[in-house]
Amino acid sequence: MARFNFIEGTTQYRSYRWVTWGVFLLALLLVGFAYADTAQVTILDNRYNLGLPRINKAIAFAVAVLGLQVIVGYTGQLALGQSFFFGTGAYLAAWLVADQNWPWLATLIVVVPVCFVLGVIFGVPALRIKGLYLALVTLGLAAVFPAVVQLDVLDEYTGGASGKSVGSDLLPPSWLPLNGINSVLQNIPLLGQYFGEGDLSSRELERIWKYLLFSILAAICLWMVSNLVRSRPGRAIRAIRDNETSAAVSGVNLSWQKTMSFGIASALGGVGGIIYVAELGIASPGDFTQVLAILFIVGLVVGGVGTLSGAVVGGLAITFIPEWASSTEQFPGVPDRWLQGPTGTFIMGILLIVLTFFLPGGIVSGARRLKAKVVRVLPAPPKGFQPAGPIGDGGDADVTVDDEPATADTDLAAR
Repeated sequence: MARFNFIEGTTQYRSYRWVTWGVFLLALLLVGFAYADTAQVTILDNRYNLGLPRINKAIAFAVAVLGLQVIVGYTGQLALGQSFFFGTGAYLAAWLVADQNWPWLATLIVVVPVCFVLGVIFGVPALRIKGLYLALVTLGLAAVFPAVVQLDVLDEYTGGASGKSVGSDLLPPSWLPLNGINSVLQNIPLLGQYFGEGDLSSRELERIWKYLLFSILAAICLWMVSNLVRSRPGRAIRAIRDNETSAAVSGVNLSWQKTMSFGIASALGGVGGIIYVAELGIASPGDFTQVLAILFIVGLVVGGVGTLSGAVVGGLAITFIPEWASSTEQFPGVPDRWLQGPTGTFIMGILLIVLTFFLPGGIVSGARRLKAKVVRVLPAPPKGFQPAGPIGDGGDADVTVDDEPATADTDLAAR
Protein backbone atom coordinates (compact mmCIF):
# COMPACT_ATOMS: atom_id res chain seq x y z
CA MET A 1 0.00 0.00 0.00
CA ALA A 2 1.34 3.42 -0.94
CA ARG A 3 1.98 5.97 1.80
CA PHE A 4 -0.16 8.63 0.13
CA ASN A 5 -3.31 7.88 -1.86
CA PHE A 6 -5.17 10.45 -3.97
CA ILE A 7 -8.46 10.10 -5.81
CA GLU A 8 -8.71 11.87 -9.17
CA GLY A 9 -10.90 14.96 -9.15
CA THR A 10 -10.64 15.61 -5.42
CA THR A 11 -9.28 18.75 -3.83
CA GLN A 12 -6.34 16.81 -2.38
CA TYR A 13 -5.42 15.47 -5.81
CA ARG A 14 -5.55 18.92 -7.39
CA SER A 15 -3.41 20.33 -4.59
CA TYR A 16 -0.91 17.51 -5.09
CA ARG A 17 -0.71 18.28 -8.83
CA TRP A 18 -0.27 22.01 -8.29
CA VAL A 19 2.44 21.51 -5.67
CA THR A 20 4.28 19.01 -7.90
CA TRP A 21 4.26 21.32 -10.90
CA GLY A 22 5.20 24.29 -8.74
CA VAL A 23 8.25 22.51 -7.36
CA PHE A 24 9.24 21.40 -10.87
CA LEU A 25 8.98 24.91 -12.33
CA LEU A 26 10.87 26.37 -9.38
CA ALA A 27 13.65 23.83 -9.92
CA LEU A 28 13.86 24.81 -13.60
CA LEU A 29 14.14 28.47 -12.64
CA LEU A 30 16.83 27.83 -10.04
CA VAL A 31 18.88 25.74 -12.47
CA GLY A 32 18.75 28.52 -15.06
CA PHE A 33 20.15 31.17 -12.72
CA ALA A 34 22.55 28.90 -10.84
CA TYR A 35 24.32 27.64 -13.97
CA ALA A 36 24.11 30.71 -16.20
CA ASP A 37 27.90 30.74 -16.35
CA THR A 38 30.06 27.77 -17.30
CA ALA A 39 30.13 25.81 -14.06
CA GLN A 40 31.59 22.61 -12.68
CA VAL A 41 30.35 20.12 -10.14
CA THR A 42 32.74 17.93 -8.16
CA ILE A 43 31.83 14.30 -7.48
CA LEU A 44 34.38 11.91 -5.94
CA ASP A 45 37.21 14.35 -6.76
CA ASN A 46 36.14 14.41 -10.43
CA ARG A 47 35.12 17.71 -12.02
CA TYR A 48 32.22 17.66 -14.43
CA ASN A 49 31.23 20.57 -16.66
CA LEU A 50 27.70 21.85 -16.22
CA GLY A 51 26.21 25.01 -17.68
CA LEU A 52 23.26 26.35 -19.64
CA PRO A 53 24.90 25.78 -23.07
CA ARG A 54 25.01 22.05 -22.36
CA ILE A 55 21.52 22.05 -20.85
CA ASN A 56 20.18 23.85 -23.92
CA LYS A 57 21.83 21.21 -26.09
CA ALA A 58 20.07 18.56 -24.00
CA ILE A 59 16.74 20.34 -24.61
CA ALA A 60 17.35 20.17 -28.37
CA PHE A 61 18.09 16.45 -28.15
CA ALA A 62 15.03 15.90 -25.94
CA VAL A 63 12.70 17.43 -28.56
CA ALA A 64 14.26 15.20 -31.25
CA VAL A 65 13.84 12.12 -29.03
CA LEU A 66 10.23 13.20 -28.43
CA GLY A 67 9.72 12.87 -32.18
CA LEU A 68 11.09 9.34 -31.98
CA GLN A 69 8.60 8.63 -29.21
CA VAL A 70 5.80 9.35 -31.69
CA ILE A 71 7.06 7.11 -34.48
CA VAL A 72 8.85 4.41 -32.48
CA GLY A 73 7.34 4.52 -29.00
CA TYR A 74 3.69 5.02 -29.89
CA THR A 75 3.37 3.87 -33.52
CA GLY A 76 5.86 1.01 -33.23
CA GLN A 77 7.83 1.75 -36.42
CA LEU A 78 11.59 1.21 -36.10
CA ALA A 79 12.86 4.41 -37.75
CA LEU A 80 16.49 5.54 -37.33
CA GLY A 81 16.61 8.61 -39.54
CA GLN A 82 15.82 11.34 -37.00
CA SER A 83 19.24 12.99 -37.40
CA PHE A 84 18.33 13.75 -41.03
CA PHE A 85 15.39 15.93 -40.01
CA PHE A 86 17.29 17.30 -37.02
CA GLY A 87 20.02 18.48 -39.39
CA THR A 88 17.49 19.75 -41.96
CA GLY A 89 15.88 21.95 -39.32
CA ALA A 90 19.26 23.21 -38.15
CA TYR A 91 20.54 24.11 -41.64
CA LEU A 92 17.26 25.62 -42.79
CA ALA A 93 17.01 27.80 -39.67
CA ALA A 94 20.67 28.85 -39.98
CA TRP A 95 20.15 29.88 -43.62
CA LEU A 96 17.00 31.85 -42.85
CA VAL A 97 18.62 33.71 -39.95
CA ALA A 98 22.06 34.30 -41.50
CA ASP A 99 21.13 35.01 -45.12
CA GLN A 100 17.50 36.17 -44.96
CA ASN A 101 17.70 38.02 -41.60
CA TRP A 102 14.79 36.13 -40.09
CA PRO A 103 14.31 36.08 -36.30
CA TRP A 104 14.85 32.67 -34.76
CA LEU A 105 11.26 32.06 -33.70
CA ALA A 106 9.97 32.98 -37.16
CA THR A 107 11.93 30.08 -38.65
CA LEU A 108 9.41 27.74 -37.05
CA ILE A 109 6.79 28.65 -39.66
CA VAL A 110 9.10 27.32 -42.38
CA VAL A 111 11.05 24.53 -40.67
CA VAL A 112 8.04 22.74 -39.16
CA PRO A 113 6.00 22.36 -42.40
CA VAL A 114 9.10 21.59 -44.50
CA CYS A 115 10.25 18.82 -42.15
CA PHE A 116 6.68 17.54 -41.86
CA VAL A 117 6.34 17.29 -45.66
CA LEU A 118 9.75 15.60 -45.95
CA GLY A 119 8.72 13.12 -43.29
CA VAL A 120 5.51 12.34 -45.16
CA ILE A 121 7.39 11.96 -48.45
CA PHE A 122 9.87 9.50 -46.96
CA GLY A 123 7.14 7.85 -44.91
CA VAL A 124 5.03 6.82 -47.91
CA PRO A 125 7.64 4.43 -49.42
CA ALA A 126 8.39 3.15 -45.92
CA LEU A 127 4.82 1.80 -45.71
CA ARG A 128 5.87 -1.19 -47.79
CA ILE A 129 8.58 -2.26 -45.37
CA LYS A 130 8.86 -2.64 -41.63
CA GLY A 131 11.08 -3.96 -38.87
CA LEU A 132 14.80 -4.23 -39.55
CA TYR A 133 14.36 -3.29 -43.21
CA LEU A 134 12.73 0.00 -42.25
CA ALA A 135 15.50 0.61 -39.72
CA LEU A 136 18.15 0.01 -42.40
CA VAL A 137 16.50 2.33 -44.93
CA THR A 138 16.04 5.18 -42.44
CA LEU A 139 19.58 4.75 -41.12
CA GLY A 140 20.80 5.13 -44.70
CA LEU A 141 18.84 8.37 -44.88
CA ALA A 142 20.76 9.63 -41.85
CA ALA A 143 24.07 8.45 -43.31
CA VAL A 144 23.72 10.42 -46.56
CA PHE A 145 22.81 13.74 -44.94
CA PRO A 146 26.41 14.96 -44.30
CA ALA A 147 27.26 14.28 -47.95
CA VAL A 148 24.15 16.08 -49.22
CA VAL A 149 24.86 19.33 -47.36
CA GLN A 150 28.43 19.34 -48.73
CA LEU A 151 27.39 19.21 -52.38
CA ASP A 152 28.85 22.02 -54.47
CA VAL A 153 25.42 23.10 -55.67
CA LEU A 154 24.40 23.75 -52.05
CA ASP A 155 27.65 25.28 -50.89
CA GLU A 156 26.38 28.87 -50.79
CA TYR A 157 23.42 27.80 -48.64
CA THR A 158 25.09 25.30 -46.31
CA GLY A 159 28.69 26.49 -46.14
CA GLY A 160 30.03 23.16 -47.37
CA ALA A 161 32.44 21.27 -45.14
CA SER A 162 32.99 24.36 -42.95
CA GLY A 163 29.37 24.49 -41.92
CA LYS A 164 26.89 27.35 -41.74
CA SER A 165 27.75 29.95 -39.09
CA VAL A 166 25.04 32.20 -37.75
CA GLY A 167 24.97 34.99 -35.19
CA SER A 168 22.48 35.08 -32.35
CA ASP A 169 19.80 37.72 -31.89
CA LEU A 170 18.11 35.99 -28.97
CA LEU A 171 18.58 38.89 -26.58
CA PRO A 172 16.33 39.13 -23.50
CA PRO A 173 13.57 41.75 -23.70
CA SER A 174 14.05 44.85 -21.60
CA TRP A 175 10.83 44.25 -19.67
CA LEU A 176 12.04 40.90 -18.29
CA PRO A 177 13.56 41.53 -14.81
CA LEU A 178 16.26 38.86 -14.90
CA ASN A 179 18.66 40.89 -12.75
CA GLY A 180 15.89 41.53 -10.25
CA ILE A 181 15.07 37.83 -9.98
CA ASN A 182 18.75 37.02 -9.58
CA SER A 183 19.07 39.60 -6.77
CA VAL A 184 16.18 37.94 -4.92
CA LEU A 185 17.79 34.52 -5.33
CA GLN A 186 21.13 35.82 -4.04
CA ASN A 187 19.47 36.82 -0.77
CA ILE A 188 18.07 33.36 -0.05
CA PRO A 189 19.77 31.95 3.08
CA LEU A 190 22.18 29.06 2.42
CA LEU A 191 21.36 29.01 -1.31
CA GLY A 192 22.26 32.55 -2.29
CA GLN A 193 25.93 31.72 -2.79
CA TYR A 194 25.08 29.56 -5.81
CA PHE A 195 23.74 32.54 -7.77
CA GLY A 196 26.90 34.64 -7.83
CA GLU A 197 27.32 38.23 -6.76
CA GLY A 198 26.07 41.44 -8.33
CA ASP A 199 24.30 41.83 -11.66
CA LEU A 200 24.42 39.29 -14.44
CA SER A 201 26.69 39.88 -17.41
CA SER A 202 25.24 40.35 -20.89
CA ARG A 203 26.37 36.82 -21.83
CA GLU A 204 24.68 35.35 -18.77
CA LEU A 205 21.48 37.27 -19.48
CA GLU A 206 21.44 35.90 -23.03
CA ARG A 207 22.04 32.34 -21.82
CA ILE A 208 19.21 32.52 -19.29
CA TRP A 209 16.83 33.95 -21.89
CA LYS A 210 17.72 31.19 -24.33
CA TYR A 211 17.22 28.58 -21.63
CA LEU A 212 13.79 29.93 -20.70
CA LEU A 213 12.77 30.27 -24.35
CA PHE A 214 13.94 26.77 -25.29
CA SER A 215 12.29 25.27 -22.20
CA ILE A 216 8.97 26.90 -23.12
CA LEU A 217 9.28 25.66 -26.71
CA ALA A 218 10.04 22.12 -25.51
CA ALA A 219 7.11 22.29 -23.06
CA ILE A 220 4.76 23.25 -25.92
CA CYS A 221 6.01 20.27 -27.94
CA LEU A 222 5.46 17.96 -24.96
CA TRP A 223 1.97 19.35 -24.42
CA MET A 224 1.03 18.89 -28.08
CA VAL A 225 2.29 15.31 -28.19
CA SER A 226 0.52 14.58 -24.90
CA ASN A 227 -2.74 15.80 -26.41
CA LEU A 228 -2.08 13.75 -29.53
CA VAL A 229 -1.54 10.56 -27.54
CA ARG A 230 -4.79 11.07 -25.63
CA SER A 231 -6.80 11.87 -28.76
CA ARG A 232 -8.52 9.49 -31.17
CA PRO A 233 -5.54 9.47 -33.61
CA GLY A 234 -3.30 8.74 -30.62
CA ARG A 235 -5.36 5.69 -29.72
CA ALA A 236 -5.19 4.63 -33.35
CA ILE A 237 -1.39 4.74 -33.57
CA ARG A 238 -1.07 2.87 -30.29
CA ALA A 239 -3.40 0.24 -31.67
CA ILE A 240 -1.08 -0.07 -34.67
CA ARG A 241 1.86 -0.53 -32.34
CA ASP A 242 0.13 -3.26 -30.35
CA ASN A 243 -1.35 -5.22 -33.27
CA GLU A 244 -1.61 -3.97 -36.84
CA THR A 245 -4.08 -6.63 -37.89
CA SER A 246 -6.46 -5.88 -35.03
CA ALA A 247 -6.14 -2.15 -35.70
CA ALA A 248 -7.00 -2.62 -39.37
CA VAL A 249 -10.00 -4.80 -38.51
CA SER A 250 -11.17 -2.08 -36.10
CA GLY A 251 -11.21 0.44 -38.92
CA VAL A 252 -7.86 2.17 -38.42
CA ASN A 253 -6.36 3.49 -41.66
CA LEU A 254 -2.84 2.08 -41.30
CA SER A 255 -1.26 3.99 -44.19
CA TRP A 256 -2.65 7.36 -43.12
CA GLN A 257 -1.74 7.01 -39.45
CA LYS A 258 1.78 5.76 -40.15
CA THR A 259 2.42 8.53 -42.67
CA MET A 260 1.16 11.22 -40.27
CA SER A 261 3.34 9.77 -37.52
CA PHE A 262 6.39 10.07 -39.75
CA GLY A 263 5.46 13.67 -40.51
CA ILE A 264 4.94 14.65 -36.87
CA ALA A 265 8.16 12.96 -35.76
CA SER A 266 10.10 14.71 -38.51
CA ALA A 267 8.62 18.10 -37.61
CA LEU A 268 9.69 17.63 -33.99
CA GLY A 269 13.17 16.71 -35.21
CA GLY A 270 13.26 19.99 -37.14
CA VAL A 271 12.28 21.95 -34.01
CA GLY A 272 15.11 20.26 -32.12
CA GLY A 273 17.48 21.29 -34.91
CA ILE A 274 16.44 24.94 -34.54
CA ILE A 275 17.19 24.87 -30.82
CA TYR A 276 20.52 23.15 -31.46
CA VAL A 277 21.85 25.64 -34.00
CA ALA A 278 20.44 28.62 -32.06
CA GLU A 279 22.56 27.54 -29.10
CA LEU A 280 25.74 26.50 -30.89
CA GLY A 281 25.69 29.20 -33.56
CA ILE A 282 26.84 26.85 -36.32
CA ALA A 283 25.42 23.95 -38.32
CA SER A 284 28.26 21.60 -39.21
CA PRO A 285 27.88 18.42 -41.32
CA GLY A 286 29.93 16.43 -38.82
CA ASP A 287 27.26 17.00 -36.14
CA PHE A 288 24.45 15.26 -38.04
CA THR A 289 25.82 11.83 -38.89
CA GLN A 290 24.35 8.37 -38.38
CA VAL A 291 26.11 8.35 -35.00
CA LEU A 292 23.70 11.03 -33.84
CA ALA A 293 20.80 8.94 -35.15
CA ILE A 294 21.98 6.03 -33.01
CA LEU A 295 22.38 8.34 -30.00
CA PHE A 296 18.76 9.41 -30.37
CA ILE A 297 17.69 5.77 -30.22
CA VAL A 298 19.90 5.27 -27.16
CA GLY A 299 18.24 8.25 -25.50
CA LEU A 300 14.84 6.78 -26.35
CA VAL A 301 15.69 3.43 -24.72
CA VAL A 302 17.49 4.89 -21.69
CA GLY A 303 14.69 7.34 -20.95
CA GLY A 304 11.85 4.94 -21.63
CA VAL A 305 10.11 3.94 -24.87
CA GLY A 306 6.54 5.18 -25.10
CA THR A 307 6.85 7.78 -22.31
CA LEU A 308 6.85 11.56 -22.74
CA SER A 309 9.09 12.20 -19.76
CA GLY A 310 11.45 9.57 -21.16
CA ALA A 311 12.30 12.00 -23.97
CA VAL A 312 13.53 14.56 -21.43
CA VAL A 313 15.56 11.97 -19.54
CA GLY A 314 16.97 10.61 -22.81
CA GLY A 315 18.05 14.07 -23.97
CA LEU A 316 19.89 14.67 -20.72
CA ALA A 317 21.45 11.21 -20.81
CA ILE A 318 22.96 11.42 -24.31
CA THR A 319 24.23 14.92 -23.58
CA PHE A 320 25.89 14.45 -20.21
CA ILE A 321 26.73 10.76 -19.78
CA PRO A 322 29.35 10.47 -22.56
CA GLU A 323 30.99 13.77 -21.63
CA TRP A 324 30.95 13.17 -17.89
CA ALA A 325 32.17 9.62 -18.34
CA SER A 326 35.14 10.90 -20.34
CA SER A 327 35.86 13.41 -17.56
CA THR A 328 35.99 10.70 -14.87
CA GLU A 329 39.64 10.36 -13.82
CA GLN A 330 39.24 8.26 -10.70
CA PHE A 331 36.62 5.99 -9.23
CA PRO A 332 36.75 3.81 -6.09
CA GLY A 333 37.85 0.27 -6.90
CA VAL A 334 38.61 1.00 -10.57
CA PRO A 335 42.25 1.27 -11.78
CA ASP A 336 43.04 4.69 -13.22
CA ARG A 337 44.31 3.18 -16.47
CA TRP A 338 40.84 1.77 -17.12
CA LEU A 339 39.46 5.31 -17.16
CA GLN A 340 41.77 6.47 -19.93
CA GLY A 341 40.65 6.71 -23.55
CA PRO A 342 37.10 6.74 -24.96
CA THR A 343 35.38 5.87 -21.69
CA GLY A 344 32.34 8.00 -22.51
CA THR A 345 31.13 5.73 -25.30
CA PHE A 346 32.12 2.65 -23.29
CA ILE A 347 30.12 3.66 -20.21
CA MET A 348 27.14 4.63 -22.38
CA GLY A 349 27.17 1.13 -23.86
CA ILE A 350 27.46 -0.49 -20.43
CA LEU A 351 24.58 1.64 -19.14
CA LEU A 352 22.42 0.58 -22.08
CA ILE A 353 23.12 -3.10 -21.41
CA VAL A 354 22.40 -2.76 -17.69
CA LEU A 355 19.16 -0.89 -18.30
CA THR A 356 18.03 -3.48 -20.82
CA PHE A 357 18.37 -6.24 -18.22
CA PHE A 358 17.31 -4.50 -15.02
CA LEU A 359 15.10 -1.63 -16.25
CA PRO A 360 13.68 -2.73 -19.62
CA GLY A 361 11.23 0.17 -19.46
CA GLY A 362 14.01 2.73 -19.04
CA ILE A 363 14.78 5.16 -16.24
CA VAL A 364 11.25 6.55 -16.22
CA SER A 365 9.83 3.07 -15.62
CA GLY A 366 12.09 2.60 -12.59
CA ALA A 367 11.18 6.04 -11.26
CA ARG A 368 7.49 5.24 -11.59
CA ARG A 369 7.90 2.05 -9.61
CA LEU A 370 9.57 3.95 -6.80
CA LYS A 371 6.91 6.65 -6.94
CA ALA A 372 4.14 4.03 -6.74
CA LYS A 373 5.49 2.96 -3.35
CA VAL A 374 5.00 6.47 -2.01
CA VAL A 375 2.16 8.02 -4.00
CA ARG A 376 -0.75 6.29 -5.72
CA VAL A 377 -3.50 7.98 -7.71
CA LEU A 378 -6.82 6.14 -7.77
CA PRO A 379 -9.44 6.68 -10.48
CA ALA A 380 -12.56 8.57 -9.44
CA PRO A 381 -15.61 6.34 -8.84
CA PRO A 382 -18.45 6.55 -11.38
CA LYS A 383 -20.90 9.38 -10.88
CA GLY A 384 -23.76 8.34 -8.60
CA PHE A 385 -21.85 5.26 -7.39
CA GLN A 386 -23.10 3.91 -4.06
CA PRO A 387 -21.26 1.05 -2.29
CA ALA A 388 -23.46 -2.00 -1.74
CA GLY A 389 -23.94 -3.33 1.78
CA PRO A 390 -23.75 -7.00 2.81
CA ILE A 391 -26.71 -9.20 1.86
CA GLY A 392 -29.42 -9.04 4.49
CA ASP A 393 -28.03 -5.88 6.03
CA GLY A 394 -29.49 -2.54 5.17
CA GLY A 395 -26.53 -0.65 6.57
CA ASP A 396 -23.70 0.91 4.60
CA ALA A 397 -20.62 -1.13 3.83
CA ASP A 398 -17.06 0.04 4.21
CA VAL A 399 -15.21 0.45 0.94
CA THR A 400 -11.65 -0.82 0.75
CA VAL A 401 -9.16 -0.72 -2.08
CA ASP A 402 -6.99 -3.80 -2.57
CA ASP A 403 -3.42 -3.59 -3.80
CA GLU A 404 -4.10 -6.25 -6.44
CA PRO A 405 -6.91 -6.14 -8.99
CA ALA A 406 -9.52 -8.88 -8.93
CA THR A 407 -8.86 -11.83 -11.22
CA ALA A 408 -11.23 -14.00 -13.19
CA ASP A 409 -10.94 -16.72 -10.53
CA THR A 410 -12.00 -14.45 -7.68
CA ASP A 411 -14.91 -13.15 -9.75
CA LEU A 412 -16.03 -16.72 -10.44
CA ALA A 413 -15.75 -17.65 -6.79
CA ALA A 414 -17.79 -14.62 -5.80
CA ARG A 415 -20.57 -15.80 -8.05
